[in-house]
Amino acid sequence: MVPTPRAATVLIVDDDPVIAMMYTLGLERAGYSVLVAKNGQAGLDMALKARPDLILLDIRMPILDGIEVLARLAADSSTREIPVVMLSNYSEPALVDRIVRLGAKQYIVKIETTPSEVAAVVAQHLNSSGES
Repeated sequence: MVPTPRAATVLIVDDDPVIAMMYTLGLERAGYSVLVAKNGQAGLDMALKARPDLILLDIRMPILDGIEVLARLAADSSTREIPVVMLSNYSEPALVDRIVRLGAKQYIVKIETTPSEVAAVVAQHLNSSGES
């Protein structure tokens, strides 16, 4: 029997349950295992414990915002190599620049992106980092 490759795990950190569910369905349809955290602190804790293959991270959230979560992930040797894709409806160039400087692989404006496009972005970043 041929071993089945492990599905890559994606952590979605977003306080909007509708957005989280929409992206979860799109990612599961694409073959990914999905974890969901409803605020920044829960997302940080889950990232440290589960070590997902990629994190989709909202900016505006309770407890810890996405920028602080991104900074803490980048500062921790156990999570700094996990690719992070930021999701937001804010598209100010200064904000995008700051997030990229903090280490995000990509910045996606939610209202301009479908779940299948998010799954394609995930695939692109996982393939470029050696995951599948």
